[in-house]
Amino acid sequence: MLRVPISHTKPGMELAMPVYNPRVSSRLLLRTGAVLEQSTIERLIELQLPELWIKYPNMEMISKFVSPKIISSRAEIASDVSSAFDQAGKGMHARMDFVKYKTAMNKLMGRLIDDPEAAVFIGDIADTGSPAIRHGANVGFLSMLMGLRLGFYLLKERKRLSSRRAKDVTGLGVAAMLHDVGMTRLKASVLDRWTREHDTTDPQWQEHVQIGYHMLRGQVEPSAAAAVLHHHQRFDGSGFPKRKKNADKPVGLAGSRIHIFARILLVADLYDRLVHPAYTIGDSEETMKSRPPVYAMHTLLQEKYQSWIDPIVFRSLMSVCPAYSPGTRVLLSNGMQGAVIDWCSLDPCRPTVTEISHFEDDDDAETIDLRKHHEISIIEADGHDVRAFNFYPENKRSFDLYAIEKSMSNGAYAFDLEETNKLRIDDDQSAA
Repeated sequence: MLRVPISHTKPGMELAMPVYNPRVSSRLLLRTGAVLEQSTIERLIELQLPELWIKYPNMEMISKFVSPKIISSRAEIASDVSSAFDQAGKGMHARMDFVKYKTAMNKLMGRLIDDPEAAVFIGDIADTGSPAIRHGANVGFLSMLMGLRLGFYLLKERKRLSSRRAKDVTGLGVAAMLHDVGMTRLKASVLDRWTREHDTTDPQWQEHVQIGYHMLRGQVEPSAAAAVLHHHQRFDGSGFPKRKKNADKPVGLAGSRIHIFARILLVADLYDRLVHPAYTIGDSEETMKSRPPVYAMHTLLQEKYQSWIDPIVFRSLMSVCPAYSPGTRVLLSNGMQGAVIDWCSLDPCRPTVTEISHFEDDDDAETIDLRKHHEISIIEADGHDVRAFNFYPENKRSFDLYAIEKSMSNGAYAFDLEETNKLRIDDDQSAA
């Protein structure tokens, strides 16, 4: 199976995964095994579906990363985000179905636990038609993935709760999918200004976190409502909303004073905003084109962003979100055109790539594990030039979430913001 842009699909290709209606995300359009016809392709183009999973020779190994049940849950969440935003925009007395949202997240959590190899963020298989809805669905899914990988950290950060409750990330998922719901009740003039300028220092735009908090408070668990309120807090204390202590200048929360759910939500939010600059009410994909995942990863590793995010949470992002996800079409520096078939979170920009040339069986196709061939690099991914964005670990533990988990479980881990936040990367591909 292979991810193919809708513009590259041809009649006769067979679907490897189901297709859901991007406007009504819970509605199935095409089942696995459906053979594409020209009229079908034209209809999918009209719906602005970006890409499809197509059956492809010698690519069966990718299927372990893609679960139809998880795709179905993601579609359901997108539909729930759409419903929630629609209801929220109707006014102060409109009621959102929080029980339904929690049930959807519980179902997703169960499916992720049942199929851990498919518990990765492969990206967007459907365009919901609204950047804000896509963003809510992506952040909700990604936050759940990260939360499940951070069970050991949740136990440390939520000590007062039982083990079962501390590791329950259902509330996190609901908070993440609705984190920007307060935007629906901002004044039109504020939204217009935000669409033009995207100025995060605008005090009227910043009010969306308090609005969202009050909309959710009493309807979801307190930690979920708090995550919505604080999802713009930064690890270095430079975020908002700010608090005033005595006569001191107002400051944001910092470090572990920020609830762990809000720290996870911040990273998921930043990542998706970097991949999709069109992510909120009023934005347009026509003028704000999406960018490859490796760009977002590389950017988050830079000094400004790195100080904003909990370094342990960032490592969880790297453990569930490939820089080059399986199914990505790539061009290597040696001239080979291929597709990513496997990846390793310890060295994200050196996946395993198999040669592709046409939709015919080719038993002689070459497979290259880039971790064993440092002289070769990815220079293009899904049509994007990515040479400037590849990054490499300085040592084997640079991106190792398991090493931190093991250290914590042994009681040997001492939290140090300055040291832990040094992820130690090398942009030179010759790094070991």
